[in-house]
Formats: sequence, C-alpha cells, structure tokens
Amino acid sequence: NISDVGLRKICIRMGVPLPKSGYWSKMKAGKTVEAHPLPIFHEGVQQVTLKLRIEGQEIDEAELSPQMVLQKAIEHDPFLNLSVPDTLFNPDPLVFRAKKSLTKRQEYYTAGGLLNTGLGELDIRVAPENVERALCIIDTFIKAMRLRGHEFKVDERESYIVLGGENVKMTLRESQTKEIIKDKWERTEFHANGILTLKFERFGTSATCKDGKVPIEQQLSKIISKLELLAVQFQIERAESERWRKEYDEKKRIEEEFANRKKMELNSFREILLDSCRWKEVSLLRKYIEHIEEKAVKENNLTEEVIGRLNWAKKKADWYDPLLESPDEWLDGLNQNSLLMQPGAQNTTATDNRYSSGNQYQSPKERTWPLAPWYVKK
Repeated sequence: NISDVGLRKICIRMGVPLPKSGYWSKMKAGKTVEAHPLPIFHEGVQQVTLKLRIEGQEIDEAELSPQMVLQKAIEHDPFLNLSVPDTLFNPDPLVFRAKKSLTKRQEYYTAGGLLNTGLGELDIRVAPENVERALCIIDTFIKAMRLRGHEFKVDERESYIVLGGENVKMTLRESQTKEIIKDKWERTEFHANGILTLKFERFGTSATCKDGKVPIEQQLSKIISKLELLAVQFQIERAESERWRKEYDEKKRIEEEFANRKKMELNSFREILLDSCRWKEVSLLRKYIEHIEEKAVKENNLTEEVIGRLNWAKKKADWYDPLLESPDEWLDGLNQNSLLMQPGAQNTTATDNRYSSGNQYQSPKERTWPLAPWYVKK
C-alpha cells in the first residue's frame, strides 16, 4: 500500500541507492549498467514495514505529495466532467466567441500555418486542422474550473484565469517546427507540428500542460491541481503583502504622528517660553508704572493728564500680559510676541538718546510721553 513516490522517500531515509535516470531503459536494451552498493555505514532508519494493498483500495495518501492528493480528489469529483469530447457542444461563451473568430480567419488569414483569435478573446493560436481539438480542450477546462469556483477574464490583448485574486495569463498554442530551405536563396519556414501547449504565467510563476507521451486531454486533472495550489500560494502572498503594507502604513503613521507631536511640543515650548518672557517684561512694565504713580503722588503731581497716561499704560500692560491679553482696539490683530525684545537687539526706546534731529542736545528730563494729550479725554 505505497506509491512509487512513497517508496522513493523510504529508500532515501534508509540510505538505499536509487538508479539514475535511464537505468532501466539501458538494462532493457541489454547495455551494461552500474548498480551502486549499499553504504557500509548507515545510522538512519534500519527497518520499515509495508502493508499489502487490498484489491481495489486506494494507495495510502500519506505518502503522496499535496498535488497528487488534490489531483486524485479532482479526478474523483462526481460533479466534474474532465472527458474532452471530439466535437464541441454547448460551448462556454468565451469559447463560442473564439470559435467564431477562428472560423472566420480560416477564410483569409494564417501566420506560419497558424490561426489566432482576435482582440478581446481567448488567446488561442493553432493550425486550422487543430481548431476543433483546441476548442474542445479549452472548453472542458473552463467549464471544470468554473464549477470549482474560478473566474476568467479577457482584455484587448490577453486572456486570464483568476487564481487567489490574481490575474494569471492563459494561452493555448500550437508549436512550430523550424525548417531552413536552401535553393537560390536560403530562407526559413515554420510549420505547425500539432503539439499543443496550455500555459499559465504570472510574474515568473508558471504552470504548463503540453502534449507528449500523454496528450493534454488526459492531463487536465494534473494542471487543475497545479493551478489550485498556485491559487493558495497567491492567497498567502497576497495576505502577506497586505500585512506588510498595513505594517508599513502603521509605521509611517506612527513616524508622522511622532514628527507632528515633536513639532507641536517644540512650538508649545516656544510659546510658553515667549509667554514667560512677556510675563517678565510686563511685570517690569507694571513696576515701572507703579513707580511713576508713586513718584507723582510723592511730588504731588498726580494730575488728570498723568492719571490718563497711567491708565493708558496699564491698559497696554493688560493687553501685553500673557495671562490676561485684554482686548485693545488700537492693537487688535497684532501678535504680542512680535514685540518681545530679541537677545542682542538694541532697545532704542531705552537708549539715552541725547541728540535729536539737527544735533541739538536734549536733556533726559525734557523727554515727553510719546502720545499727545488727546487720549486724556478718552
């Protein structure tokens, strides 16, 4: 109860040499062949027990590859008909369109002995005598794949089968034999040779079903199993790509969020630093105003004009104070921080400028308030 693949695996585990390719053919032809002896030392498995297979019983699936297991399941699927007919009957709409195209082209066009379908149709290229066979193969294949939940697409240039959410290019081609003809001039001709190839490819990944000792008609379960395993692979790759993309997007989001937070932190700190500078300056300003008021009281000079000027200064201090920022109609829209004294800047208002225009000397005691007395009436 074991397959040839399972027997080969056991031989490898037990260190039993296997014949190289062509060994049995050479022996059959009476040629001398070399049989490699068992290794002298073998520390692996020394003994294996095999069970007899009851007549009609399936081979133990545990020794089969995943593709073989799937292939057998496909072959035993009662809903699938993998028997390719000799004549096309009730074709799939895609196959029907391809047939119309190929039949029409037979009347006027062949390239190297081959006919090919047109734009927006299944990608088929075969000799006129193999059109019916090619259409029967592709129709049986498409119907089986549709029953197993797969879809097909065509665009202007290509035809596809959708596997695991990915478009996989699909072609059915007849190969050609190259012939070099030498007469007056040497020329090359290509002739259709009747060998069909059903090929599927996507970004370096491919699966092929080709006429050989076994025709394509008898390989449909094999190619379907290959494609469905590719579908699983594509789904895994797609999920991995999606996971990577989400991780990348999340990483970028965190980086941008960190950068924005860093910028906000810096701006906030600058703001509070400027506010603290303003608070220091406004505190000094209030002391200055208080000193002027005390001086005016002490000198019995607290006139209406002085009181007006003091109230004006107190109002400006309240506007400049970062803890109050009282409204001021004359300074509305101006950023208080723009008035901060910059380090190293010359304070022209605080400089003892004893020279006015005309280079006339002016005593500091004669310095007047910057505004005319009109505000006293406000």
